[in-house]
Amino acid sequence: MDPVQAAPITPQDSRFSMKYASVSNGKKFLLWGLAFILGLMIYIWINSPMVVTVTGTGEVVVPAESATLSFSVSASDANPAGAIAAVKARAEVIRTMLIGSAIAQSDIAESQMRVVPASAVIQGASGFQAVITMGVKTVRVSDTASLISSLYASGASLVSQPVISVDNKEELEQQAFQEALNDAKKQAGAIGFKNLKFIRKIIAVSQVTSPSTSTVTSKGETTAEATQPYVFKIVKAVSVSYKMW
Repeated sequence: MDPVQAAPITPQDSRFSMKYASVSNGKKFLLWGLAFILGLMIYIWINSPMVVTVTGTGEVVVPAESATLSFSVSASDANPAGAIAAVKARAEVIRTMLIGSAIAQSDIAESQMRVVPASAVIQGASGFQAVITMGVKTVRVSDTASLISSLYASGASLVSQPVISVDNKEELEQQAFQEALNDAKKQAGAIGFKNLKFIRKIIAVSQVTSPSTSTVTSKGETTAEATQPYVFKIVKAVSVSYKMW
C-alpha cells in the first residue's frame, strides 16, 4: 500500500478557528465604534456652526454731472392783466439769458402762472401779483454760483440752492452695494481664518443705511478729485450674517 495514501488525516484545530473569529469580530466592533464616533463628531460640527455678523461699507465717488436750479419770477400791478404781462416779460428775459449761456431749451422748465391778490402775499398791499416757477439744468456744475447771480440780475425773485446729480445713479448705488458686500466678505474671511473656520455661508443680508441718506455731494478731498470742484458720493453699508464651520 502507498504510504501517502495510508497516512491518517489530521482534523483542523477548532480552537484556532474560534480565536480567529473572535479577533475578526473585535476589529469589526472597533471599526463600527470609530465610524459612530466620527459620524457623531461630523453631526455636531455641522449642527453647531459659529454665527458671525459683520458690517461692510462701500463707497463710490464720481464727478457731478449736472446741477438743477429752481427759481421763481414774480411781478405786481394794479390789475391782473398788467401783473401777467410783467411776469411774462421777466420770464422771457431770463429764458433768453439762459439760452445765451449755452443752455438747451429742453433743459429749461416753466410751471403754470399763479395770480393772486397782493394782499394775500403782503399784508395791506394792493393790486395783484403774478408768479411763475421755473427750473434750469446745467452741466457746468462749477459755474452754478455765476448762474445764480445771472438769474437774480435778470429778474428772478428767489433762487434755490442747486441740486447736484449724476445720470446713472442706480448703477452707482449697485456698485457701492457690491463693494460693501466685498468688504463684509473680507472681514468674515479674516474672522474665519483666525478661528480655523474655512467654510462660510451667508444667512442674512440687510442694508444699514437707506438710499435717501447715503447720497451726498461734496467738494473733492483727494488730489485726484481736486480737479473736479464737485463730486457725487454714494455710500452703502450692509450687515451680513455668516455661518462658519
